[in-house]
Amino acid sequence: MRRRADLWLPVLLTVAACTAVLTACAAGPGASQPNRSEPRTTAPPNPGAAASSPSGSPSGTQGAFTADLEVLVVRAPGEAEQRWTLRCSGSQPLAGSTHPAAASACALVATRPELLAPPAEDRLCTQQYGGPEVATVTGTVNDRPIDRRFARTDGCGIGEWAAAQDLLGAPGGAV
Repeated sequence: MRRRADLWLPVLLTVAACTAVLTACAAGPGASQPNRSEPRTTAPPNPGAAASSPSGSPSGTQGAFTADLEVLVVRAPGEAEQRWTLRCSGSQPLAGSTHPAAASACALVATRPELLAPPAEDRLCTQQYGGPEVATVTGTVNDRPIDRRFARTDGCGIGEWAAAQDLLGAPGGAV
């Protein structure tokens, strides 16, 4: 009997080691960070830059947050696109905003500008389909160019859409 136990011990240790390695790899780099599905920027918005409203007039205070964005949402292939303009000073919408929920969208962009940063290329996402919705956000936030695409084609995209819902609208419906 002792000989049989000697044979199984190395096999069990090997299986345990492989399981630990696969678990660590599946979690991906930085997996200990909360809510990894949401992209993060490495540099915070530049509060020292002078800001002006999209019309060119000063927005009030030196370094105030500004956003001038165009949001394009297609709910499903073949459906008409929804196109909105969002102009913000701080968390307040400015004249010329056509976004149906401009106040909450401006508040979101002001408090979570990292949502508009490009996602990490090395991220691991669950392979689940959340729906056909696709959105593109272009423009500037604090004079930084924005060109961000959202799609609900995997777990990361589903999470990103949920985090940016005030800007993009609920899946399958209007804002």
